[in-house]
Amino acid sequence: MNHSENNVTALDLSVLVQSDRLQLLYQQSFPAVFVSMAAAIIFTVTLWPVQDHQLLLAWFSALFLTAMARLILFLQYRKISPEGEEVLIWEKPYFITLMLTSVTWGIGSLFIMPEDSQVHQIVIFSFMIALAGGATSLYSSHSTMTLATVAVILLPVTVYFFMNGGYVYVGMAAAAVLFFISCLRATQFLSQTLNKNFLMTRQLEISNKEAERLARIDDLTGLYNRRAFYEYGALLANNSKRNTDELSMINMDIDNFKLINDTFGHAAGDDVLKQVGQVLLQRLRKSDIYARIGGEEFGMLLPMTSLDQATQLAEQLRQAIEKMSFVTGDENFTITASFGVATGSYDVDVLVRRSDQVMYTSKESGRNMVNVYQEDATAL
Repeated sequence: MNHSENNVTALDLSVLVQSDRLQLLYQQSFPAVFVSMAAAIIFTVTLWPVQDHQLLLAWFSALFLTAMARLILFLQYRKISPEGEEVLIWEKPYFITLMLTSVTWGIGSLFIMPEDSQVHQIVIFSFMIALAGGATSLYSSHSTMTLATVAVILLPVTVYFFMNGGYVYVGMAAAAVLFFISCLRATQFLSQTLNKNFLMTRQLEISNKEAERLARIDDLTGLYNRRAFYEYGALLANNSKRNTDELSMINMDIDNFKLINDTFGHAAGDDVLKQVGQVLLQRLRKSDIYARIGGEEFGMLLPMTSLDQATQLAEQLRQAIEKMSFVTGDENFTITASFGVATGSYDVDVLVRRSDQVMYTSKESGRNMVNVYQEDATAL
């Protein structure tokens, strides 16, 4: 079991916010594919009486292909359902397919625009404004994509109207510029607001996880506390039972700990607990559950570990602790610990009781030793 702190850097948080923005884009944009094709059909029907049919069909076919590319991308995304940082690799294909569709609308509109029908030109301009407005609301979580989409849709027709030079055309071009400026301001506001919401949500999520983690960590040693030992221990025991794996328990208690506090002070006692915790962190596996379950008592649940293996580990820990040396003021002192080892059950309470029983036998027999629970448990 990993007992390291769960630190999230500002860079990690930025990546999570980026992935949240992109996830929102994929969620919101799926219906836009069908809206775009519906608008293209209305567009084609409207221009059918006044424009070359082959030209209209060619434009519609190009738009249909880009729409299919986006649709396939969205379906693939939903199938894979990426999470976290994995979402970011989907940003580039999203942007490419979006630009292809936007270019088909923006530049394509110039090719299908009737030169001799001002009414239809105004209709096309209205469509472009509507599409740009839709893009502003749909893609607002990503300001760069929003502005690129709006620019690609509006810029061609705006330049065309300016170059035409007529009073009405220049007025429509000016209206397009004003609309783009309003889109720019709206996009910045919406994007900043959404980003703040994403950031606050992630920060709250991280804070809740950290608070939950701290509720299960012993402040002094950095190990799990008694609550976490029993919670995670029950999960480990159930998993071991399900897989019929061996499960062993080591109970360890520092000898004469009260005497250490009384003689050298509580600061020295705290240092002893910290150093013992470091020994456990260094010598036990990530799959093990180990915790400070009492004042100077430590419990260790060892999955896929036989009684002999657990006993050997307990002896290694005993020797490592016996070799430790502490300095306080002008005095040096050493410590020892007593151990109890048990197996034969998938009930954490039973294992704790058995190992605790033989641990006290170690203390009563002179301390600084390992004792093993000897009851023959034939049924695990």
